[in-house]
Amino acid sequence: MKTNVVEWLAAPQMTIGAPMPAIYWSDSRLFVAYETPNRNEYSVVVFEGVLQHTFGYPNDEALAGHPLYGVGLQLYAFNEVLGSPQVRDLTARNTAIFPGAHNPFHGVRHWLVSFHDETLEVLGKSVSHLGLVKAASAAEAIRALILERGHAGEFV
Repeated sequence: MKTNVVEWLAAPQMTIGAPMPAIYWSDSRLFVAYETPNRNEYSVVVFEGVLQHTFGYPNDEALAGHPLYGVGLQLYAFNEVLGSPQVRDLTARNTAIFPGAHNPFHGVRHWLVSFHDETLEVLGKSVSHLGLVKAASAAEAIRALILERGHAGEFV
């Protein structure tokens, strides 16, 4: 399958200047929050069935050097990578160790979220937008939404 990147539009637009994202990972769930164009309003998104994630470099200025930049990668957006080379790589590694075994990575999806100062890449099963939260920071927004939804044990 040819690699193609499409924008995932279910989450609200982030502020372009400095969305100040935060992430929280627990078990196989990864939460990310970022500031929207409405000051002190944070969008919270959760990735489920997470197998792998990275958070950090490159920033927006260096994103043009990312291998997926030429196949549709958008700045300041949630991108889904269709035909992901990273998922193919995980499958090949697993096949080398367990030839003929069931492919445990069937249905794994790849997202790349490009913020101003960092990039989040996630390999997982699903993603959903949980909601908008008024908060002083992205980390506070994640905590507030998780506590509100009865998942306080995730912070123990």
